[in-house]
Amino acid sequence: MEALENKPVKDSARTDREKLREMNLKEKVEFIWEYYKYFIIGFIIAVIVIWSLLYTTVINPSPESALFISWNAGFATDEQIDDLKEYLEYFLVDEEENKEVVISVFFFDEDLPETIMMGHQRMAAMIAAGAIDLFILDNELMELYSLNGFILPLESILAEINRKNPDVYKRIEENTNYEIYEIEDNVFEERIVAITIGKNPLFSRLGFFEQEMFLGISATSGNMENAIKAIILFFE
Repeated sequence: MEALENKPVKDSARTDREKLREMNLKEKVEFIWEYYKYFIIGFIIAVIVIWSLLYTTVINPSPESALFISWNAGFATDEQIDDLKEYLEYFLVDEEENKEVVISVFFFDEDLPETIMMGHQRMAAMIAAGAIDLFILDNELMELYSLNGFILPLESILAEINRKNPDVYKRIEENTNYEIYEIEDNVFEERIVAITIGKNPLFSRLGFFEQEMFLGISATSGNMENAIKAIILFFE
């Protein structure tokens, strides 16, 4: 019974082989394409998908963030941002590491309240995910982020900077800013939460205009060591 069921399949395969032997090259290609085009297309798509996954995950994966700066204040040209990124990467990223410094400029259009809401929601999600390391803020955002606990009090971090580089610490100490900070539920006190950086030495060398800007460390920073190194680089 099984032999009888398989016989039509065998006969069909034998017939196809006989047809192919009688065809020229062009006819063979057309015959194969006509009967197997969906298998061929599926195979090509599978190869492309597999190659794409291998390329992005093994051969050339996207760089990880060595430092993520959220820029929310002042004015800077694309060239200045690129120069700052390149400078920080030179000191913070080993050439053999697949990492980069990211400086993302966030500005909210005050004439479009819905974009402001979406922008703050996105910011809150990134903070929750630990994606942001440093903030560059205007005065209003510095007060808001301090009150909401988005940025860290800096006393212990400044003490570490003092141990690493006392000269830099002296420059930073003159530019510290106190704001109201919620140390626990409904308990507030003034803490050092930000550093004025509008006229820091690095910005001056890179040609940034003097502006009222403040630097704070994200409460969920995943690159704290590089964040501290970056602060030192700003004031060396």
